[in-house]
Amino acid sequence: MTGENEFLYLDREDYERLHEALAEWAKTQDEPIPPFRLAREGDIESLVSLPRRSFFGHSAYPTLAEKAAIIFYTINKRQIFLNGNKRMSTLALLVFLGINGHELDVSADELTEKALWLAKTESLEFPDIKASLVAWVQERLRAG
Repeated sequence: MTGENEFLYLDREDYERLHEALAEWAKTQDEPIPPFRLAREGDIESLVSLPRRSFFGHSAYPTLAEKAAIIFYTINKRQIFLNGNKRMSTLALLVFLGINGHELDVSADELTEKALWLAKTESLEFPDIKASLVAWVQERLRAG
């Protein structure tokens, strides 16, 4: 975990630990998740750097909700892992918010529905999807 300005970020090792924990849990559900080492390496590096990205000194994702939304979107839509991307995107979203002192006030069903909705969206509609995700996170964001 690394910090930058007022935010804490997940690093590659954090994502690997989260993936391992998810894979262990998935075994109990009889739905194996392939090992982290089989993930697309370039997409992992992009995932780590994306929430911190800035252009001309301005953050591309300046708010906590925007950073959380892009993490959720990136894992879910880029299919970084061979299986479990919706679950991993949800886990990473919650952990990222948690390490930054926040949580989402949502039911498990709503969270699942949002992950499934996102997986079915068209990637070409990114600006609208991003705006929808940011608004959804912001409306449900609570200090933890």
